[in-house]
Amino acid sequence: MAEEIPILTRSSTVGPLDEAERKTLTGLRGLPGLAAVGTPAPASSPAPAGQPSTTPDATVVLDGTTVRLGPVATAAVLELLGRLASGAAVTVSEQDRWLNTSQAARLAGVSNTYLRQLADRGEIPVTYRGTHRRIHPDDVLAWVRQRGSGEAGRAEYDSQDSPP
Repeated sequence: MAEEIPILTRSSTVGPLDEAERKTLTGLRGLPGLAAVGTPAPASSPAPAGQPSTTPDATVVLDGTTVRLGPVATAAVLELLGRLASGAAVTVSEQDRWLNTSQAARLAGVSNTYLRQLADRGEIPVTYRGTHRRIHPDDVLAWVRQRGSGEAGRAEYDSQDSPP
């Protein structure tokens, strides 16, 4: 059975918006309304087969590049805009999977002791949660590539501890 990979988060908070920005957002069609700050509007559900979808279309233009968002990104953007329009400050978080030293050693194809030495010497970046070392899978794979071992340990990592 695979060990659970800890999830660590990074976040930033924006808002509340000034009145002019809030007014602009509240005028958007398709923006879910909020009953109260912190209470999300009911999510639109997928339409039954053969019927039109109730998911609104969201297109983003950034520096002249236009992208039509898929349903998951659309829902996230609309949730964010709806909360900002209601006057709330919004925190956006990124979740990341991190490995303990045993998992990182397995991924790198080295012993636990050797991996701890690499981390202690700074050859593989490490983050501490209390006294526990946490290592990002991308950092382990970068070390493996740099070392010239190709994908050592990759198959075992993919089958047991694959991050989402």
